[in-house]
Amino acid sequence: MKSLRSGKVVTLVSNVIKWFNWKKVVLLLLGIIILSVGTTNLYGYFTERKIVNGVVSKNLSDKGMPVGMTMFAPEDTVYFTAKGNKFWVKKAEVVWYKGEIKRENRIHVEKNVVLNKEGYFTAKLPASKGLVEGRYGVTIYVEGSDFMQTRTEFDVIK
Repeated sequence: MKSLRSGKVVTLVSNVIKWFNWKKVVLLLLGIIILSVGTTNLYGYFTERKIVNGVVSKNLSDKGMPVGMTMFAPEDTVYFTAKGNKFWVKKAEVVWYKGEIKRENRIHVEKNVVLNKEGYFTAKLPASKGLVEGRYGVTIYVEGSDFMQTRTEFDVIK
């Protein structure tokens, strides 16, 4: 009687294994994993910042890279440089502020700032009569967007 039961169990397990197609299950799980990883990476690619690493400097190299990042005096020229992070972003808008970064403190808005060959957006703070001593800020937006991509603050001292 006992061997008869064990024979039925073995037959039952054998039939379940034959019925259960392991190849299809493995391919299905692999497909789900690949789809999940791909979706996560695409979401990150489209939602992360499109312009990064904004810095201010006194000079620019021949390639448009910042040189001389230090404190600023009223007679210095101030450049803002930020790295383009996505291939489709070609134009940006740079906004300069005197004091805290708020809409009412805007002193200059530069539109149509174009990405250079090295992949950087570069803008110059216009100050023909020199800068007033104090705290300044600069932000950058993708052209046509209201979402700030990066910001930098700096001081002008005598």
